[in-house]
Amino acid sequence: MTITEPTSDWSMTVFRAMGTTCRIVAPTHDLAMFGQELVHGLERRWSRFDEASEISAVNATDGQLCIVSPPTYELVSLAELARTATGGSFNPLMLNQLTTLGYDRSWEFMSPVDEPAASHRPGSASAIELFPDVSAIRLPAGTRFDPGGIGKGLAGDMVAAALLEHGAHSAQVELGGDVRVAGPGWGPEGWRVVIDDSDHGTGEAGTLTIASGGVATSSVVRRRWRYGDIDAHHLIDASTGMPAITDLDAVTVAAPTLWWAEVAAKVALMGGSAAARQFLADHEMTGVLVSGAQFARYEVVTSEQVVA
Repeated sequence: MTITEPTSDWSMTVFRAMGTTCRIVAPTHDLAMFGQELVHGLERRWSRFDEASEISAVNATDGQLCIVSPPTYELVSLAELARTATGGSFNPLMLNQLTTLGYDRSWEFMSPVDEPAASHRPGSASAIELFPDVSAIRLPAGTRFDPGGIGKGLAGDMVAAALLEHGAHSAQVELGGDVRVAGPGWGPEGWRVVIDDSDHGTGEAGTLTIASGGVATSSVVRRRWRYGDIDAHHLIDASTGMPAITDLDAVTVAAPTLWWAEVAAKVALMGGSAAARQFLADHEMTGVLVSGAQFARYEVVTSEQVVA
């Protein structure tokens, strides 16, 4: 996704983090670089591929209580909130199933799995225990936490909020296919987010205009690999422990926060077109459903987030 370019008096930084290309636009160079450092700092806390990260430490506890930093506590607590809000369709405890399928390293180092494991198990339906007074969590025994898209979404929310707190009147944070905007947009109509990236498998563009908030895309077009004789992807159905079977190629969702847009896009995509429409309607959200390189535009008139 892209946003209409700002005027030349804004500062922009483009960098690699969280396994993707990132861009931050802010009023000054110092603020843009401040945002970049915040993204890198959250990546160091949350990367499942970094053995020194907090998430790696949490995943090594095997059901024991673990005290974490406030940002990591917020990530895990919101993931648990999302799990309950979606009836378990979003399950942040699918890392064991994902690595069994071969996604056990950063994407750029992925390779086909010639001899798949013999069995798979569904995700745990148990809750993550939260202890806010001491900023501690306890994962169900035998599970591991995957920060995945919700981590990227929350990072966008946190960085945008921090930029405003440090004096930016507007800010734009792009983390791969996710966009978080805050403050007045570049133009009088608000923020115009153009949906035209390769995650959708189509050259046809769509546009969402929002006052503020986040726009996230979940897709099964790009991150695919061979797992034995299976064409696998990274969205795992919690009920089977296997890649979700869906008639959709991608879903883009607008929401007041980027972390919730991420969750909603993932749940809608895994559920398929009929369930996606119902999910978005139930939550008064606006999304774009893509299947077979054809845009199927879906709008909810009660959504206050979408301006036009």
